[in-house]
Amino acid sequence: MSEDQRESLRELMRRVDEVRGLSGRSEGQVALDPGDADALRATLGELVEELETSHRRLIETNVQLVSLREVASSIVNTVDAGETTRTVTRYLARAFGFDEVFLLLLDREKQRLEGTWMHGRHDRGIALELPVLGEQGAIARALWLNRTVAHHAAQRHPAALLPEGHPLEETIAGLGAVLSVPLQRSHTLLPGGEIHEICGARCIVGDATVLVPPPGPAAGTWAADREQRQRHCLNCDSMPLLGVLGVARSGHGRGEGPGGPFQTSDITMLESIALSIAPMVENASLTQELRRSERFREHVLDSMAGALVAVDLRGAVLTFNRSAADLLGFREDEVLGHPFGELVGADGEAALHATLEHGNEALREEVMLRARDGSPVPVSLTTSLLRNEKRAVYGAIATFVDLTPLKRAEEHARQLDRLAALGRFTSSVAHEIRNPLTGIAAGVQYLSRGIPPADPQRENLEFILKEIRRLDRIVQDLFDITHPRRLQLLARPIEEAVRHAVQCLEALCGTHGVTVILELAPHTPPVPHDPDQIEQVLINLLKNAVEASAPGTTVRVRIAPVPAPAARGGRGTARAGPAPDPPGVQIQLEDEGCGIAPEARQTLFEPFFTTKPDGNGLGLYISHDIVKRHGGRLAVTSEPGRGTTFTVELPLENHGGTP
Repeated sequence: MSEDQRESLRELMRRVDEVRGLSGRSEGQVALDPGDADALRATLGELVEELETSHRRLIETNVQLVSLREVASSIVNTVDAGETTRTVTRYLARAFGFDEVFLLLLDREKQRLEGTWMHGRHDRGIALELPVLGEQGAIARALWLNRTVAHHAAQRHPAALLPEGHPLEETIAGLGAVLSVPLQRSHTLLPGGEIHEICGARCIVGDATVLVPPPGPAAGTWAADREQRQRHCLNCDSMPLLGVLGVARSGHGRGEGPGGPFQTSDITMLESIALSIAPMVENASLTQELRRSERFREHVLDSMAGALVAVDLRGAVLTFNRSAADLLGFREDEVLGHPFGELVGADGEAALHATLEHGNEALREEVMLRARDGSPVPVSLTTSLLRNEKRAVYGAIATFVDLTPLKRAEEHARQLDRLAALGRFTSSVAHEIRNPLTGIAAGVQYLSRGIPPADPQRENLEFILKEIRRLDRIVQDLFDITHPRRLQLLARPIEEAVRHAVQCLEALCGTHGVTVILELAPHTPPVPHDPDQIEQVLINLLKNAVEASAPGTTVRVRIAPVPAPAARGGRGTARAGPAPDPPGVQIQLEDEGCGIAPEARQTLFEPFFTTKPDGNGLGLYISHDIVKRHGGRLAVTSEPGRGTTFTVELPLENHGGTP
């Protein structure tokens, strides 16, 4: 072997020693004779072994880091920062075998670090919260220094200052070494997209003066000034830090416990992990914030009293809030993506089309929409354009308020006006009308005495008397509306009034060929009522039922106690002790007629509404008023082609009636 070859071999061995020094090996320089074959073989064997070990560690670390990236998918689905830190620390404890690992995220609003401290031997972590203002220990110090901090004398430099009785108090006190690495925000998400730089005299991030007070008189105000600067940074949008990732080892005195102090390789690995974790944590935080914003938006939309619908440029529904769903009868999942006009009719489509195509925004314009069942819904409609950050139009938004209550109030006011005018009219002329009617009736009856029963004129006289009686009933109905009689309440069986009403209408039932069946439930209690006025209600309802029934059909009148609240729970409702007293008595009149149309049912009890050619529209209104003054309820259920059922409920105790 030549001298040049020997010198090259010596230079190669010196490089071997340098590489060993980088890995933390403390052996001295190898004194090797290039001509010693056995020594060369031994050295080469050691190098191969070390190279194999290094490659294994590198592969293991790469696998761990790849697995860590896979954890990102589960982190994004976490519901809050606490679950995020638990997921990450649990993985680090299992995959890397850390004795103690912690991840604390910065909550700038609360001015503290919050997260999880995970024991390697446990599967659950302990929640940890650390203030960041002032001097709060090595973890908070690493945050403000914005660099990796390794303490190998953790008992002299505590990782955190915990309150007495904290679950981690003994753990922190028994640490020998603590390694803390700050997590950096992505510079692309910082204002301006620039990497964070010290923004002036108020910025304290990366400033070493956070550790040691200055000498001289300034030391007195140093702590207060530091805290003020820390507050400034926490409120700054350019704050570059997400939190702190760290590991710790237990030890005694100088950190010489199991595992010893942290080596350069430990620091490098943790910094690599921090680089991988930071974007995951940031993405999870942004996702959680997006979910909170989305939930807040949904809560706001669903809490609005007015209906709201947003559409795209094609008029397809993008958003449909709860008020719109309740008003129009659609579910949100039924309308999303469908044209708004197809759902609610031409008027709504025209208003949105004018806004989308021509920019004509409607302001409280009265429009008639169509509900899911086809019924018209009057609304006050306001539309406006939706624009993106570049002011380009991408849709429109429509808000509308149901005008039905207002329309009903207006109609009710008109009815009251008509009733007031009718009352004045009745009071002033009814007396003048009834007196001549009485005289006319007497004269007609006198004339009828002189006309033989077989005379054709007899029929004309009967017609005149019938019309006189009809006029008298109309005047009496007007009096009943404008001058309701005071109730004379008597507690007696209600079936007496029902039987008398049926008896009064026997002739009408025979004429129409309708049978009335009375069904009385046992143990029906007496109910306080005015017999004459309730009988008037029953005659009116029964007369309507008979007239609406076809020949050969049946009208059923059922009398029974009103089910008590405890008995309305349906099947499976358990009750102990005797049955409760019923709250009242109900009378149901069920016919087999043609039924009542839905639009007619909405105004059935309003005055002057009638579907009969010769009706005056006062019978049901008077009946409803009488039942209401009894403190009861008059309701109707009907389906076209399947008959109608009127239900009268009278309470055993008149809590809401007006005698």
